[in-house]
Amino acid sequence: MRSGSVPKTVPGRIAMALFMLFAGVLFGALGVVGGVGLADGLKYSTRLSGTPGLLTIEGCFTSGTGKQRHTECFGFFRSDHHHVVDQFASIDDSYQKGTVLSVQQDASGHCYLVGVAPTAGRLAGICACVVALVLGLTLSSGAFAIAMPRLGSRIGTALWSPGAGRMLRRLLTACCVGFALSGLVGVIGWLAMP
Repeated sequence: MRSGSVPKTVPGRIAMALFMLFAGVLFGALGVVGGVGLADGLKYSTRLSGTPGLLTIEGCFTSGTGKQRHTECFGFFRSDHHHVVDQFASIDDSYQKGTVLSVQQDASGHCYLVGVAPTAGRLAGICACVVALVLGLTLSSGAFAIAMPRLGSRIGTALWSPGAGRMLRRLLTACCVGFALSGLVGVIGWLAMP
């Protein structure tokens, strides 16, 4: 953090430190929770876990309003080997009745789309979550540097050493390239889907 951008008054420093700490925790939590959720779904979209089969949509249910709105569809799942049949399988998102989807079903009966588009979308999301986590750590360490300059300087020196800085730049570059490529593949895949 540049010394010219730090407020001179104590209340100003405290307010800026609290704001940066709040934003750092928010971005860090978003990065961790989002990354874990997307990584969990990745094992299904790549068919590494779950039961492969077809889901025929019977109906959808929408709950909540505004940003809290969530749609879940239910239908008939039949596994590829015809040993598993589930009349109450579910999948997130909205589909028309009668739509048949290639999916992986987890142990709880929830289904995940499989293929290039869902996998690429999850990979792009994981890359974005890593960037959010790094931003959260940066903002949190900046908050300590503002609130307690000596301790913040020690934390900054430990976290952002020259070697760690180079590694971090490489990680962020790889995440940005991964996000762009995966996002492009995901968009092309979604457009190609029937």
